[in-house]
Amino acid sequence: MIVSSFFPGRIRLRNDVFKDDDIFSALYSAVGSHSAVKKVERNERTGSVLVEYISENLPMEKLLALKDEFFALGKLAESYSKKNKPVILEKIHEIEKKIKIALHIL
Repeated sequence: MIVSSFFPGRIRLRNDVFKDDDIFSALYSAVGSHSAVKKVERNERTGSVLVEYISENLPMEKLLALKDEFFALGKLAESYSKKNKPVILEKIHEIEKKIKIALHIL
């Protein structure tokens, strides 16, 4: 998984794994649950996901605290297949829980 842009207000991820509807839906649910997120958009052709958010409401340090989780997701995405799809979906659900804890949504 490639993070092609990561700066306050905007994150873009790229990987063919995001062409999968179930995986994109899980990611959409995981990152779109915070009120600071304005948009989660996928380009199905390129396998990229753009997340736009209000940077004042979602501090960079909170996002950086989750970088290891996204790195692990990236490793799983690199070996994407129908066989490991459940593992990838489970990792996204773990990330969703950690996002909610980190952002005090729970």
